[in-house]
Amino acid sequence: MGKVISLINITLDGFCDSHYVNANAEFHEFVHTLLADTHTVGFGRGSFELFQQVWPSVLINPNSPASQTRMAKALAEIDKIAFSSTLKETTWERSRIARMNPESIHKIKTDHPKNLLTIGSPGLVSELSEMGLIDEYYFSIQTLIAGSGNSRLFARKSLTEKQPLQFIDSKSLGSGVQILHYRRP
Repeated sequence: MGKVISLINITLDGFCDSHYVNANAEFHEFVHTLLADTHTVGFGRGSFELFQQVWPSVLINPNSPASQTRMAKALAEIDKIAFSSTLKETTWERSRIARMNPESIHKIKTDHPKNLLTIGSPGLVSELSEMGLIDEYYFSIQTLIAGSGNSRLFARKSLTEKQPLQFIDSKSLGSGVQILHYRRP
């Protein structure tokens, strides 16, 4: 049975806006380690639309850095779900739209030995967390106090109760980004 794993980039003051992410070659290599055990990548609507706009164009740009091309290829070759009740269509290969509910997440977990990985998508992470459906978290702590932004983790949804996490390990990237790995006990 697979797990639900969340990878979320976050500034020291809690913002998850994509323009605050230091996504260099070393970070992409780390993401590839997560993708190796992933059968489907899940996104909230906003993150999906951003990724759908950015990554396919990297594949056709001959000037794209090698690490970005490799990431774009990996994302093109994996199944993707946009969890949304408002998105009407996708243009990204191997992607589909689904409504998020506990039953659909449980079915994904039981139908596949590999994991469902969410990338970004703070609204989706908040919702899945509230339902107790995320098995492991990777918090990619950016070297920045943003001071403001468009999206803060748990800004729109408060948890009804605390959720203790068990520390697994951490990884320091050369950029100063710290990736903290936790699991629900």
